[in-house]
Amino acid sequence: MKNVLICNQKGGVGKTLIADELAFGFERDQIPFSLYDLDQQGGLIHEAKENDDAAVAIIDTPGALQSDLKKWMDAADIIIIPTMMSNRDVPPLELMIELTAEYQGKKPVLFVLNRWNHYNITKDFIEWFDEKYPELQTAVLSDCTAFNQAGARGISIKELSPRSSGAKQMFEIYGFVKTALKLKEGWR
Repeated sequence: MKNVLICNQKGGVGKTLIADELAFGFERDQIPFSLYDLDQQGGLIHEAKENDDAAVAIIDTPGALQSDLKKWMDAADIIIIPTMMSNRDVPPLELMIELTAEYQGKKPVLFVLNRWNHYNITKDFIEWFDEKYPELQTAVLSDCTAFNQAGARGISIKELSPRSSGAKQMFEIYGFVKTALKLKEGWR
């Protein structure tokens, strides 16, 4: 079984949103998965579950620095680190970059720059990130109200608003995960 670890020591950055959207993608593609909710705050649309036939495990972690984080990173096949794009998020983000440095080039590590909008602060953040860390793999998620609307209905953004920027960006993140883990539709 392949492990997708979604982590950041900071809360409220989109870990649970990404975990749910990955689960929706695996459901659509009929790829059996397990879902582990280590966060304990709740908020997942999906129920945590352990599937004996799972091809992949999604692990949603708490928004706090955990003593087990290194162990979780070692066991992961791919690490996804969402962050918000503000000055307040830089110190925890830089700590996560330090913690994942040893995995760069050994396993996929994806930094998701969450809640992009048309304001200069997010544009400046992306520019700063790309200049300071050009070697790191990134994806962007827009500040898209369709995420909240889909979550309120208990469905994927792809079902609610398939042409929205958020759905397209999430599809790219999901595709990155599937490709990195060599997963195929109709897994059996």
